[in-house]
Amino acid sequence: MYFPLSWKGRQYLILEGYPGDTYSVPFSVSRYEPVDLTKGSSVTTKASTALIVKTKPGKMRASSVGAKSVQSLAPELRLEKLTYRSAAEANQAKQKLEQSSATAYVEYDTPVQAFGADAFKHHQWSLVNTGQKKGLKGADIGFTAMQKRIAKKKQSTTLVAVIDSGVNPSYADFAGKVRMDLGYDFVNRSKTAWDDNGHGSHVAGIIAAGSDNTYGMTGISAKASIIPIKILDESGAGYTSDLVSGINHAVKKGAKVINLSLGGYASSKSVESALAYAKSKNVLVVAASGNEAKKALSYPARSKYVLSVGATGRTDKRASFSNYGTGLDLVAPGVSIPSYLADGELAFASGTSMAAPHVAAVASVLYSLKPTIKAADVESILKKSAKDLGSKGYDTTYGSGRLNADKAASYIK
Repeated sequence: MYFPLSWKGRQYLILEGYPGDTYSVPFSVSRYEPVDLTKGSSVTTKASTALIVKTKPGKMRASSVGAKSVQSLAPELRLEKLTYRSAAEANQAKQKLEQSSATAYVEYDTPVQAFGADAFKHHQWSLVNTGQKKGLKGADIGFTAMQKRIAKKKQSTTLVAVIDSGVNPSYADFAGKVRMDLGYDFVNRSKTAWDDNGHGSHVAGIIAAGSDNTYGMTGISAKASIIPIKILDESGAGYTSDLVSGINHAVKKGAKVINLSLGGYASSKSVESALAYAKSKNVLVVAASGNEAKKALSYPARSKYVLSVGATGRTDKRASFSNYGTGLDLVAPGVSIPSYLADGELAFASGTSMAAPHVAAVASVLYSLKPTIKAADVESILKKSAKDLGSKGYDTTYGSGRLNADKAASYIK
């Protein structure tokens, strides 16, 4: 039995039973830390019944080849989703489309998934690591020093798109922080991207929860405004086609930073097209490296168009679950990170899903200090300001190093 973390006042325990029953009731009550959620959701892989088709420049729309439905994903990129009644029909259509002179490429619509003086600010070791709970003093992102550095500087609001399971904007800590009017739910085809899983709200809290307001936690970027884009359902699962649409939507709505705390195994040409489009529009895309403890990044983290982020723990060591390898750009705290769930409860979560929003948040701080800065320059600053870990210089375990918010902010004059 537990009470909400924000509960104040007297608390009563009512017991019901039969005559003669006996009870043992604790004489004291403890205030528990946020619930620990360390395991990510799993996605059941099955044969796809949908295809994503890109037509060649100057060609008319590709033939639907008997599809039961045709959906435009990104007109600017000439991408469409064709849905069939069975995997067999989709396979037959794919073979025919590959032979069409109008087809640039065709691929299956494959699954993607989620990777994982405020009351609980003292649990946020990633912001201020004093060595608590066997941590290493100073193994944090330098949040306090960054706050002092930028305190008197002019800052502008920066739009950050969280492409995830949606966001619950009703928390006091999210007041004025979530732009539901700019978001979209691609799972339910709704204009309001409400979170029914919790993953998206957890990510958004790390980036933009209100600071020093006596509520649950502290977000990293005071001027970040979240665009919630839902492509993951209540189980944390989604599809490539919705990811393509989500990226395209974020760019159209003016996001400066896109956070992708999700991914899958297979690469995707359609996602590459969307990511290339985002980069061409000067948008920085931050992606989690994945949680399989593999020496290979998940996708889209391994795309050349994103800034890939692995996870570290309290002692500045790579988290055991964090994917690493060729293409890793940075690492950031991702173990036992507290933030909100869909129902407003605070919970610890571990994963590269938690590391990526640390980087996205600091990127948005740089944009807030200098709105005209280029995405390539933001990426360069984040890399050269990082604390070098592991082998000297760049390595495939820590990339350019662990995120250092204060040093990054020092590059903005």
